[in-house]
Amino acid sequence: MPTAKTPIFIVAASDDELGLASHSVNVYSKWFEANQQAELHIYERGGHGFGMNKKNLPTDTWIDRFTDWLSMHGF
Repeated sequence: MPTAKTPIFIVAASDDELGLASHSVNVYSKWFEANQQAELHIYERGGHGFGMNKKNLPTDTWIDRFTDWLSMHGF
């Protein structure tokens, strides 16, 4: 029986105070190895929980990448 594809979008910052960037890479790798659709964005700076806060950093536009991804998947 075929396995359903479940896409995942992951975004993190390398300077996350909780160290979640490396965990994000691990999640991406596992998802990809399971033949699932995955997209990963790791920003150099942005800290933890950068969300929609404007910091004059590349993380300011992560939501645009997410919107593109949603559109690509027909959401």
